[in-house]
Amino acid sequence: MALNKLIWVGLICCLTALAIQVFPNAAFRIGVDVGASWVVFGFGIFLILMSTLISVGGKNCDH
Repeated sequence: MALNKLIWVGLICCLTALAIQVFPNAAFRIGVDVGASWVVFGFGIFLILMSTLISVGGKNCDH
């Protein structure tokens, strides 16, 4: 998966989790577990950090 895609998926995960926290009634109506949205937020942060670490480490390659 390209690094750009990892960053975008991480950003979408973070924004979705924050939207769930801002609109908990709407999320509950569609069947979303509001308490578990922090796990999605953490996963988004993880993806963003991993793509950053991979891109920093990849600059030393001679491709």
